[in-house]
Amino acid sequence: MINWLLQTTQAHPDLARGVPPAGLLGAEEAAHFATLTVAKRRRDWLLGRWTAKQLLQQMLWQQWGVQVALDQVQVLNGRTHAPHVQIAAAIPADIRPLLSISHANSHAFCAALLEPHLPIGADMEEIAPRSPQFVQDYFTLAEQALVRRAAPHMVDTLVTAVWSGKEAVLKALQLGLTIDTRAVTCLINPVPMPPQTWTLFAVELDARRIGETRPLLGWWRVQDGFVLTLVA
Repeated sequence: MINWLLQTTQAHPDLARGVPPAGLLGAEEAAHFATLTVAKRRRDWLLGRWTAKQLLQQMLWQQWGVQVALDQVQVLNGRTHAPHVQIAAAIPADIRPLLSISHANSHAFCAALLEPHLPIGADMEEIAPRSPQFVQDYFTLAEQALVRRAAPHMVDTLVTAVWSGKEAVLKALQLGLTIDTRAVTCLINPVPMPPQTWTLFAVELDARRIGETRPLLGWWRVQDGFVLTLVA
């Protein structure tokens, strides 16, 4: 089961000021936070950690009745810069959450799985116009065909969804934007209205470019002017 949470800087007054709320950060996180000098980066990073820890705290309580303080859960950057979770509490040895975090315009979106062998990617993008040249440069031919089928009032939403889906796939594979985005195809069918519930889409990988063959599925929805995507 994929667990997810969307929050804004309004979740805590200190987050908008780029100040760590009391009891949020562990020692390694606090040391990393001290190296961040750009105000926006500090705010985004804190909001992402706040959202991820709140989500993990809820999951551990709901599924195992384990109460964990926020500063006992550390969300660190792993070898591939994907989030790596450390939990300093008495929990079953097989609990190894995987999570993915995305930020956009004072919002943070986090998704997590408790199955350590499954990839997870989450992304959020604010719906905005993107040029036909953008679609031609970064979308596969199959994706471009889907965009051409979209109703005019849904083009910006669909283009945003496809782009967000690609980001989520690359996060799930822990590749980021290190490869040509056309190595990933997100087959998001045109819909008459923005979906308010999670809607399935297919994912195809170009194994020659990406070196991956594992099957992935995606889901997308629209909330408060943003596209949210999940891939697992």
